[in-house]
Amino acid sequence: MFNSYRTASFFFALTIAMFGYLQSLFPTDLASALEGANVRSPVMLFELATQQSHLINVFGTALDPERTARIAAMDSGNRADFFFMPIYGLFVFFTLAAMGKELGGSIWAAAGALGLLAAGADAYENRLLLSMTADLLNSSDELAVLPWPVWIKFGLLAIACGASGVALWKLKRPLLALLCTPSVLLIIPGILAPLTMGSLATQMIGVGWLGMGIHVVSRWLRAGSRTVK
Repeated sequence: MFNSYRTASFFFALTIAMFGYLQSLFPTDLASALEGANVRSPVMLFELATQQSHLINVFGTALDPERTARIAAMDSGNRADFFFMPIYGLFVFFTLAAMGKELGGSIWAAAGALGLLAAGADAYENRLLLSMTADLLNSSDELAVLPWPVWIKFGLLAIACGASGVALWKLKRPLLALLCTPSVLLIIPGILAPLTMGSLATQMIGVGWLGMGIHVVSRWLRAGSRTVK
């Protein structure tokens, strides 16, 4: 059982490290704030973009001297993101699979597989984003399709967090279960009002991952202390 927690802990550490690396690549500021939106991250607004004007908020106009640098930084981050996808997908899978071994039943590993499916949707999303930056002025086709892989990705991850919350509750870890709950509660509001609720909804997935990560690392360390004794 606890070998699975060791594997999940390994991928949790990789997830944290890769996430930190990606933040060093992506642009840090919007070219201009989007009025009425609660999105401050260029990466997030790019993913949530539904119209051409949103791309100007992310990258600036054609006359903006920083536009080329912003596009290059976004492309650099999105290319590196392809390496992040299998890492977080495997973290979600092995975490729920390990909890499933404690609880019994294959449904938990099946819920963990949602992380891998989310990574697949993420890969398609990134293909669209890279296609858009190659020709920002002619991105209407990609903008029309983009919300589907974006919200399939976040939706699957939110459901996986919710499943982790249920598993943690059954394992008598209520505080960690509570960390996994907000994402699944906020995902529908995020889908319905992406520019006001979407950023918060997606951030809660990260909070859920923190709860999952604390669980797997603590279980692994506890197993190691028992072995030493």
